[in-house]
Amino acid sequence: MTIQKMIFDLIHMYIVRDLVGPIEKSRYACFGSESRIYKPLIHDKYRNRVSIGKDTVIGKYSRIQCYPNENMEIGRLVIGDGCRIGNRCSFLCGGDITIGNGVLMASDILISSENHSINPESQVWYMSQPLRCDKIIIKDGCWIGEKVCILPGVSIGTKSVIGAGSIVTKNIPDYSIAVGNPAKVIKKYDFEKSKWMSIYKEANYDGR
Repeated sequence: MTIQKMIFDLIHMYIVRDLVGPIEKSRYACFGSESRIYKPLIHDKYRNRVSIGKDTVIGKYSRIQCYPNENMEIGRLVIGDGCRIGNRCSFLCGGDITIGNGVLMASDILISSENHSINPESQVWYMSQPLRCDKIIIKDGCWIGEKVCILPGVSIGTKSVIGAGSIVTKNIPDYSIAVGNPAKVIKKYDFEKSKWMSIYKEANYDGR
């Protein structure tokens, strides 16, 4: 770490007080060097289920909460090296959430590996029905746009891009661009041509 970065961290930890400090860092399973989490931060007691790689930055007003699954195992959040995560992002971990290296995330993103059961015949309100959990994997180099929702059981492939406002309900392959609700792949990268290629053929004016 450079002297400039050290001074920056000291100022923000002890004067501005908008960075997670050494005592809080020690409560995490891993907190890599040169990584920063800005405060305010909503976090539950399960910091020991969260691992942060090196040189990763998480913006203000983020939410990190871990929940027990049906086997009463607490979900884990693992974030790799060199990630940049914007403000007000939420990580709700029932199943494990794994984010690779060099992932870029905009603001107001929800990544949830848990969801409430929704049995309308039950006498129990949805909020108290059992959680349904499944892992989420976001591979290296992805770019996740503003206000994206990523739901349980999803894997997003290497260096894929998810367009703003998309809701990801199914797996996205490597080197793909996906948009919409639900998110669908609209382009894939062609390494032979060195460019992104649409997977749809444009319709003629007569609709054919």
